[in-house]
Amino acid sequence: MSECPRCGGEMREGLAFISISVPSGGSMGGGGGMFPSPGMNLPQGESTRNARVRWREKTGEKKGWLIKSDEEKTLDLKGKRCLECRYVDLYVEE
Repeated sequence: MSECPRCGGEMREGLAFISISVPSGGSMGGGGGMFPSPGMNLPQGESTRNARVRWREKTGEKKGWLIKSDEEKTLDLKGKRCLECRYVDLYVEE
């Protein structure tokens, strides 16, 4: 258990996610577009997807055989949240 730097409360570990709403739609046959057909459209809805938040940084090295480009490293973003004051501390582990 770690202690909150602000209030001294208990910190709980977790992972950072972003929820993305993606329109999911469907039409049967000619339900949309240039030639709409009445009664052929299915209801449009949304589906929610969770995406992990990641940290990307340049390593300072160049990579590539013919064309050199900056090498990048991608790390998972993790965090701790205080159960008392709701303070969030984000960090990466290598």
